[in-house]
Amino acid sequence: MGLAKTKKGDTSAIDDYSSALRFDPKLASSLYGRGLAKLKRGDVTGGNADIAAAKAIEAKIVSDFARYGVQ
Repeated sequence: MGLAKTKKGDTSAIDDYSSALRFDPKLASSLYGRGLAKLKRGDVTGGNADIAAAKAIEAKIVSDFARYGVQ
């Protein structure tokens, strides 16, 4: 659900990603998606922190999301 919302620019995706991260805090896709949503909402510090954490876990996460049509 979070990815679909992220593709539409819906920042409520933050809640979806945060829910997933409660079960697995090292889920790179949820960290990255939440980071993008936070940036869209204007939370530069939080967004960049989530994106950096996602990249540290999975180096190819940026290209994965680009394949999904999200950048």
